[in-house]
Amino acid sequence: MKLRKSVCLVLVFLCLSTLMSAQKGQLGITFSALSDNSVTRLGDEIIDDSSTDAGKSFAYGVSYIKPLNKWLDVETGLEYLSCPIVTKSIVSTPNGVTTLTRSATLSMFSLPVTVRVNFLKYFFVNAGLLLDIDVSSNSIINSQSGLGSLLGLGLKYDFKNGISVFVNPYSKIHLFPISFERNQQHFQESAVRFGIVYKL
Repeated sequence: MKLRKSVCLVLVFLCLSTLMSAQKGQLGITFSALSDNSVTRLGDEIIDDSSTDAGKSFAYGVSYIKPLNKWLDVETGLEYLSCPIVTKSIVSTPNGVTTLTRSATLSMFSLPVTVRVNFLKYFFVNAGLLLDIDVSSNSIINSQSGLGSLLGLGLKYDFKNGISVFVNPYSKIHLFPISFERNQQHFQESAVRFGIVYKL
């Protein structure tokens, strides 16, 4: 846990240093809600009497958008996500069969690197990779540290004073399915991100 926290602090420092040294672009804050999440296994399935459910998550972070030209931007930043996870298992006891329920919270930092393709003045499509650091203290699913992916569609509006706002429904899969571990659990996240950024 100490190593994870140290890595997270280094990532925060590097990210903030990059953002502060940026000469052009937009810097802002984001918040994600209205989520619909799940925990799935890709590949060989384990057949058992257990189930894993992900609840409503929230995420917030800082964002830096660097324009490359009129229609293409690069976006990065740092986000923190929290999501309740519940597992239910059917177990045998001396008194018969009962359901064992366990709950915990998935806590994770993500460093996204995405491209935004702007079109029709107010719209954009964003896609890219995530570097995830699972910092959960009591997780009941596999660690989600690793690479993830993101795909979204957004609506933005630029004010004349340099402030811009956007709404960005997206879908993410954490721990991109290139793991050699069989039956690896993947946290899948679908939510809406709201952001406000200011032109530097």
